[in-house]
Amino acid sequence: MSKLGFKEIDAGNWLTPDPVVLHFAGMERATDYVEAVLAPRLSGNVPEDIQKLFEVARSAVLYGYLFYPLYTLGMEQLLRIGEAAVASRCTQLGIPKDRKKFSDRIDWLAEHGIFDRGEFSAWHALRRLRNSASHPDRQSIVTPGSAIGFLDGVAGDINALFEGESQIVEPGGDGKG
Repeated sequence: MSKLGFKEIDAGNWLTPDPVVLHFAGMERATDYVEAVLAPRLSGNVPEDIQKLFEVARSAVLYGYLFYPLYTLGMEQLLRIGEAAVASRCTQLGIPKDRKKFSDRIDWLAEHGIFDRGEFSAWHALRRLRNSASHPDRQSIVTPGSAIGFLDGVAGDINALFEGESQIVEPGGDGKG
């Protein structure tokens, strides 16, 4: 470990597991780990642009096995993908153009019954985490289990967001958000 507190990559170690990772339970067998990271998937209802963003974040989590800080980077990217997914769903449903802030979009989706009170709270928690991650004052580090759990949770939340028909179009909304 370097003075930075994480593996410094060089030509001799870039394809070897990060030594820190091997201290976590379940990380000894790379195949089990890979299966756990690859298990969360987005459904076919989720727009392709969101699926592409998700795949990049999932890959960052996967490669955290080789460079521990990528867990945090992947998790932070998942927060931004959550915002992109909410914006995309709002556009599909015809949100008025003046509802541009992440919090406004979450509120609008809840007002229109797209998700229940528990989901509403979870999306606002994700929004607060996104704000915190986007304005850091220090390097954060998350555990592999936290990153994988978060990956799974965000996949489920995004899949739920895109369930059902895209039918709401409010007066004054043109569906272009």
